[in-house]
Formats: sequence, C-alpha cells, structure tokens
Amino acid sequence: MRDKIRVKVFQMQSSDILKENLEWILEGIRSAGKNADVCVFPEYSMLHPDYSMKDHYISSTQKTDGNFISSISAQCRESGVGAIVNFIEKSYGKPLNTSLSINSMGIINGRYSKTHLFDAGNYNESSIHSPGDTIPEPFGVSGIASGIEICYDIRFPELSRIYALKGAGIIFVQAGFYAGNLKYETWKTLLTARAMENGLFIVASAQCGDEFVGHSMIIGPDGRIISEAGNEPCSISAELDMNDVEAYRNNIHVLDHRRLDLYDVKGL
Repeated sequence: MRDKIRVKVFQMQSSDILKENLEWILEGIRSAGKNADVCVFPEYSMLHPDYSMKDHYISSTQKTDGNFISSISAQCRESGVGAIVNFIEKSYGKPLNTSLSINSMGIINGRYSKTHLFDAGNYNESSIHSPGDTIPEPFGVSGIASGIEICYDIRFPELSRIYALKGAGIIFVQAGFYAGNLKYETWKTLLTARAMENGLFIVASAQCGDEFVGHSMIIGPDGRIISEAGNEPCSISAELDMNDVEAYRNNIHVLDHRRLDLYDVKGL
C-alpha cells in the first residue's frame, strides 16, 4: 500500500444544464494533470437538484456506460488521474444517487449509492431517488483503501465505522449540504467527528452558492483541518500521509477500545 496520496477537491455550483457541469468537471480533471492522484467532485455534480423540475432531473438519468461517465472516464485516462464523481443512475423504478471511483486508467473500481435519503425540512429526496441497499467493501484509490459517503450519510456514524473496521484510511464525502441555521457548524462538526472517532482522513467536496453551505474540507485523523474552502467555486489540495492514520490509531485506540461485550455494529 502506498504511504501518500495527492487529493484535489473541487467545489462546484452546478447548474441544471448537464453539458455545462460535465465540461466543468472535465476541465477540472485536465487542470489537475500530474499534480494530483485523484480529483473529487461533489454530490449533484451531474445536475442541480431542482425539486420544481423533477421531470427534467429524472429524465437526465444515465447508466455507467452513458455519455456523462464515459466522458469522465476518458478524461481520467487521458490525464492520468483518478476521479470521485456523483451522478443520477438509471435504475428500475426511481433513479439512484450514485458515486463512482474511476481510476487513472479510466476504469470504474468503486461505487456507492446513497443509503440515507434526505427527507427533512422542506426536502423529500425519496420522492426522486430510491435508496441504495448495500454498504460496499472499501476500494482502492491510488492504492489506499477508501470509502464514499454522500451528504446526509455523515449524520449516521455507523457507515463511517463500518468502513474503518473494514480497513479504510480515507472516506470521500460528496455533498450538497443545504444552507440554514447552524448548518455550517453542523457540517464542520460532523466531518470532524467522523475523522476523529475512526482515526482516518475525511476528504469532503461540496456544492456552493446561496443554497448550499460550501466549505469543502480535508481533515486529518486527529480532527485537524488541513484545508478548507469558502463558499465559491474553487479547488483545494493536499498530500495525505497514511502513516498519520496508523500513528493516530496507535495513540488513540478508537477501534480497539470498543466495548463489544456491550454493543456492536449490526452485521459485522
């Protein structure tokens, strides 16, 4: 396993025009060139989730061999860099909110469909999407065991813990975290907690603008914020040393000191 990985996190303000969003993603991958091992894009990177335009949103669904993912895969292969992307996946019934890991050869090597749908406040994600029903095994991102979570998932610590117990050293979070009272504080606290309670890196890419919190972040296993964006389209970068994961877990035994005689995560 490699000791270090260079991540480049892109913060987007997606539109309701798929072609525009795709071009923005492709340019991001091209710009990363050889300066990153993986580019990370947020939830809704395919299309802005306008609930007043459900028909337009749902009609934009594609499978993994559609133009959206195929174009990104081709650009990854050409630029020699991996990508974590989110798209509206065509499925039986309602579409899935799905994220893919595409390696530097343009091959899909990891996938996750959002399991916790955001039915809260004035939002009803389950009116558009079906939930995923599988927690995948960690997959390799430039040789580093990793997992993916999507937005609302970060409010449920079980998912991060399962990834950690299965060997993940990084969790990539893709979000369209809606703005509101204390939402920035919520976003930052949840991301930091997921990092510290599992002793791993959190690499979070977010939508920005008036509707969303923005503030993409890269957080170390000890909760230190390595890099943080504001609330405008931009990118942030960092080189992550996976020895930091081992060092933190050897010092703070967050996984070893669980009281399995009293509790456990169901299914492990």
